[in-house]
Amino acid sequence: MKKLPMIAAAFGAATLMAAPSFAQDAGAEAPEEGAAAETAPAPEAAPATIDTDGDGTMDAWDQRGDGKPDSWDTDGDGAPDAFDQDGDGAPDPK
Repeated sequence: MKKLPMIAAAFGAATLMAAPSFAQDAGAEAPEEGAAAETAPAPEAAPATIDTDGDGTMDAWDQRGDGKPDSWDTDGDGAPDAFDQDGDGAPDPK
């Protein structure tokens, strides 16, 4: 029985296992401290809330970003339950 093919197979397997770590290390430099902050995406802002009836409780949301309410909380649970799908600025009938 020849030992050379067995040794070659072991060497080949070891090379394949080590190759990903060589690929990750090659050319990889530590990023500058300021570079990470520049490339990080800004989190999306939540829709603006609006007090439509003047009672101090936010009861509508501006989801389109046009400054007008697009959805309303009509039952006071804090979740929108009336929506303006046609863009007229008033809740649509159900």
